[in-house]
Amino acid sequence: MIPFLTYPLALMALAAVPALAAIYLLRNRFRRKQVSSLVLWRFQVQSKAGGAKINRLQLPLLFFLELLALVLLVVAATGPQWKLPQSARPLIVVLDDSFSMRAVCDQVSAQARAHDYLEKLFRRQPPPSARLILAGREPRSLGATAKSWREVDELLAQWQCRAPAAAIDAAITLAAEVGKQQANILVLTDHRPADEKISSQRLECHAFGLPLDNFAIVNASRTAFGEQDRCLLEVANFSTGARATKLTVQTGSNSVQGSSILLGAHESQRLVFNIPAAAPSLRATLDADSLAEDNEVQLLPPIRKRVRVQVALANENLSALVNRTLDATGLRAAISENPELVIHETEAVAGSNAWSLAWSTVAATNAYTGPFIVDTSQPLAAGIALEGVIWAAAAATNSPGDVPVIFAGNTPLLSAREDALGRRHLTLNLNPEISTLQNTPNWPILFWNILSWRISEMPGLKESNARLGAEVNLKTTGEAVTVIQPDGGKRFFPKTGGDLALETPLPGIYSVVASATTNQFSVNVLAADKSDLSVCATGQWGKWSEDTEHRLVEASVVWIFGLLALALLTTHLYLVATAKGGS
Repeated sequence: MIPFLTYPLALMALAAVPALAAIYLLRNRFRRKQVSSLVLWRFQVQSKAGGAKINRLQLPLLFFLELLALVLLVVAATGPQWKLPQSARPLIVVLDDSFSMRAVCDQVSAQARAHDYLEKLFRRQPPPSARLILAGREPRSLGATAKSWREVDELLAQWQCRAPAAAIDAAITLAAEVGKQQANILVLTDHRPADEKISSQRLECHAFGLPLDNFAIVNASRTAFGEQDRCLLEVANFSTGARATKLTVQTGSNSVQGSSILLGAHESQRLVFNIPAAAPSLRATLDADSLAEDNEVQLLPPIRKRVRVQVALANENLSALVNRTLDATGLRAAISENPELVIHETEAVAGSNAWSLAWSTVAATNAYTGPFIVDTSQPLAAGIALEGVIWAAAAATNSPGDVPVIFAGNTPLLSAREDALGRRHLTLNLNPEISTLQNTPNWPILFWNILSWRISEMPGLKESNARLGAEVNLKTTGEAVTVIQPDGGKRFFPKTGGDLALETPLPGIYSVVASATTNQFSVNVLAADKSDLSVCATGQWGKWSEDTEHRLVEASVVWIFGLLALALLTTHLYLVATAKGGS
């Protein structure tokens, strides 16, 4: 069977073979020298001028040794792989990385039981090679192929069981692709497989979970509610019967408050309460049980960003209308210096960081009753419904660069454009004196959308509380960012641009350092599916086929050609040293 060459370009080195032959063929071309007699010479030079006798080319043994060694080295350089018969199969282990694997019974977790089983398997009958795949929210391969239990155990240090979900099916698909349908696949989890009748002869699933009672906080939020923060906590009882637990809540440095909660089997209860907005954090805990990860949450204050708005309208009535609307949104800052949004009647822009809203009322005498065309993909149009609205505007065409958001026919009523510095410039074509728009809910919605859009483009975090595994968005201005994780680990981003999605692999408080500012956000374990331990199980599903037929597996045979070349070169060195190779 012809071997497969990994690097066939190395065959170009065979060009050295003619060079080696030339060295030996040309070495017998001596200079002609006249002598008086050939009596004392051991041989006579035969005439090469002609004749019917063919002269045999005589080459020393060293030439053939060097030629063969050169060919072997060239073949070894091509990286040949031969299909060799092999009865043992490699092993790919799929590890459930969800936090339910950390549930303990008699101080032993499902993760520890799976670890012990895997160690016994390697001690009893080690496979020729093994690879590990973590089944978290997405499957992830751990390192390269391991040849021994020591190497496997080192890779298992990355098996932390912190994920809020386990993509077992996707991990099995990845294992089948990596193993080329030839490797045995072992799944270590704490749940029954979705299809208990496993048809594949190369798949074996072992579950090490136990159906345990568990209380969990499955939902938590903290949102701005006027001058206070509104908090929501949802507690669930994943047990076979009614049970009670104690919920302890502490806000900042205030005293701890506790309340007893009695819930029936698989029953949940929501608690909604207000706390002062000045409270730096809220910490809620439940009594200890079999799974500690879902017994605690920490909620930081919601991000309250406000927009500094400067109203520069000459018309007093319009100015009063806009100020009342802005105050009603609750998103306007108390100060207007160094504005972030300027509402004016001209094209002048105040400040390098300011957005602008140009309000045009000149010749706005045409009343439009629809149909209105609204670009719902624009943030400005969220929640806008113009049925029955009278919109008075000037008949105009779109300015160069402006993108219409709302228009009637070919008349733009609201448009937006972005300049080279990334600032947004909005144009409002409206005469409120003969319009009804300002008397409908669309009016405050429009200004809410404008301020919300401006806030979304401000640097900093967009949320202060997130679920485990979710991405937290950070708006940057290009500066370096350092993220400090709850375990003290750091991730450094030297160059950032625009939005940066931060991963949240661990629960706890994260710190984000950008320039001279430091912000924090909290990540909590909130996953009801994994907190429900009543569906956990122990058992084995599927079994590897015990076939004994040999399989052809591609294996590298570079070492064979290398050893042969080394043996020939050693023989060559011996012959040269003892002058027995012929010259």
